[in-house]
Amino acid sequence: MKASELTIAKQGFTMSANVYPANSHINLLITLGRIFPTTAAQAKKFISNTFSMDVLNADDVEMIEKLMAKHGFEGNYKATKSGTWVRLMNINDLKHALKKEYSI
Repeated sequence: MKASELTIAKQGFTMSANVYPANSHINLLITLGRIFPTTAAQAKKFISNTFSMDVLNADDVEMIEKLMAKHGFEGNYKATKSGTWVRLMNINDLKHALKKEYSI
């Protein structure tokens, strides 16, 4: 389902698209899928891993959609069993958007 079709409520915090400053020690967090890259180095590490992001809430989706829309992509999400979180199904589109964003 598309971001506009989601019925999850905003919570005021991110679940998996957490942002960390440059030079942070985030290797483990990247492998767990709990980071949203904000630098070229973080984006390279994110792109090189073969994983998907962990569960996302409405605030995460908003951040992801902002980046993806900027580069002509649209997220496709699937609700979890609980219905309170979603998962990004087209992680490759996010990786392509990051490549364009950071000229990788």
